[in-house]
Amino acid sequence: MKTNRVHTDLITNFYDKVASKELPDVFLMTFPIAVIQKTIFSHAESFLKEKFDLLNSEVDVLASLYTHGKVLSPTQLYDLTIFSSGGMTKVLKRLQERGLVYRKEDENDKRCMLVCLTQSGEELVLKSLNEISKECSKYFETFTQEERELFSTLLKKVLLNINRF
Repeated sequence: MKTNRVHTDLITNFYDKVASKELPDVFLMTFPIAVIQKTIFSHAESFLKEKFDLLNSEVDVLASLYTHGKVLSPTQLYDLTIFSSGGMTKVLKRLQERGLVYRKEDENDKRCMLVCLTQSGEELVLKSLNEISKECSKYFETFTQEERELFSTLLKKVLLNINRF
């Protein structure tokens, strides 16, 4: 499995540039988030592909279905996963071929086909989320429980604030 490493010199040089005021202080928050996201995304993608033959995008769809009542319209899935309609069509087709989702007619709008999570889809998403959470938890093992809770709270505040713009 491919692992991503961030070269220590990159980190040191970055913090030196901010400390010397060559870069704005806001980068003290945005740069680490970007590097963390890229590292974890890449690690998760390799892990999920190797262990479950799933892409991150497919897990996103399955997890969205699982956490939102197991039935969503394609439009709701686009909104939750931030995919294009073409990208969503490709992901749904692959998941449907594997028997992880199925389509059914919306009783309220006959023009719409809903996406539904199958039992095997539910089992696979729960197993894959459990495994990937164990795999990626090592990135945060230097945190105390109190620091984890604070970090989670701060990230939630940023996420909720994003929607204001």
